[in-house]
Amino acid sequence: MIINVGKVAMIPTISIEIGERARQDLGNLEELEKSMKTSGLIQPLAVQEVNKNHFKLLAGERRYSVLLANGVSEIPVRIYPSDLSEIEMKIIEKAENFYRKDMEYWEYDNLVHEIHEMEQAIHGTANRGGAAGSGHKLKDTAEMFGITDASVSTAIKRAEAREVAPELFENCKTQSDANKVLKKIDETIIKQSIAEKAEREKSPNSNFAKLASCFICGDFFEGVKKIPDGVMHLVEIDPPYAIDLNKRKKSDGESFYQQSDYNEVDVQEYQKFLANTFQECYRVMADHSWLICWFAPEPWFEVVYQELNTAGFNTTRMVGIWPKPSAQSMQPQVRLANTYEMFFYAWKGQPALNKAGRGNEFRFPPIPPQQKTHPTERPVELMTEIYSTFAFPGSRVFIPFLGSGVGLVAAHRLNMSAIGFELSKNYRDSFLVKIHNGVEYLR
Repeated sequence: MIINVGKVAMIPTISIEIGERARQDLGNLEELEKSMKTSGLIQPLAVQEVNKNHFKLLAGERRYSVLLANGVSEIPVRIYPSDLSEIEMKIIEKAENFYRKDMEYWEYDNLVHEIHEMEQAIHGTANRGGAAGSGHKLKDTAEMFGITDASVSTAIKRAEAREVAPELFENCKTQSDANKVLKKIDETIIKQSIAEKAEREKSPNSNFAKLASCFICGDFFEGVKKIPDGVMHLVEIDPPYAIDLNKRKKSDGESFYQQSDYNEVDVQEYQKFLANTFQECYRVMADHSWLICWFAPEPWFEVVYQELNTAGFNTTRMVGIWPKPSAQSMQPQVRLANTYEMFFYAWKGQPALNKAGRGNEFRFPPIPPQQKTHPTERPVELMTEIYSTFAFPGSRVFIPFLGSGVGLVAAHRLNMSAIGFELSKNYRDSFLVKIHNGVEYLR
């Protein structure tokens, strides 16, 4: 391969056009300007001759911007001929940009991806089992950049994923951050395949199939219309809290990726949302039945209490409490950390507790963050104890907002029948994988 070194000359600064560039963010030019004022322009810029006295910038946009801003009328450049191929121009630009310490990770990914595709367009795609040396391979791109095949492959994956779903990478500052998101995407795809395979292969009469049919992907307010009046013995509501949960929850475990699926309710609409939810639940509940409602006491304690009463329920301010060993606070300097969650229990008619006289504290360890499949997932042991406190074996349980689906498993353990709704298919897939893998989980 012949190395094209171009020819060096002095040309007018205004005769250069920038054109499309691989670098999109020039970063802070102040330090570069200070350096150039001290040491001068050490390396010529690279340009392509378009026609006489008209050039296209190939490499050195940051230096060009500084020179232009300082009124430099002529600059030294390395001139390349007009018949350069696109890939040759990109390679020249890559030599300028690839080793820059201030290059954003996503610019790096896009550059690797683009050059790999352009090389494939010129030389063809390497086929498995094809003749040795035929087509352009990951290895070839890796040699161009002086990196490993795996690094090229990962950079291309990041670039492709960012193009398809840029919102997933909004908070990524580094390659490491983006790799974590990429890992979650891969896990989600695998999880979806496992869930679909399990549904195809399981017997229609298996516990798996029965639970899968009870986890309905859909909107509660639409689905509840199909449920007759007065048929449910226990309703367990874990509604969105309208407290910007994604900021308050730790971003660990599988639920980190799936927090983007969590559907929060706008603060301005929350009271109306609660009123509509409680009214529909009251309608489908039997004459003597229980309702459990988890909530954020600050600022919603009185609002939830009032809306339960307005919907026709009886309730008490002596709520159920789930204490937890670890504390969390958004303002640790001025607020005590919260070490418990609370739920209202309300009743329609005059139902009896299954566990008469039981205390209102339910002490069970939480699920480790790395094992969660939903931001608000609670341990199945806790939910089993709560359900068995209020309802009897054979009861029909309704869960408007399923989340992780743990309530379905708790009801199954107690020989109760349950059904519920969830908007996110990702959460349903996680639920199916968990019950597919965990015989003990369904015991």
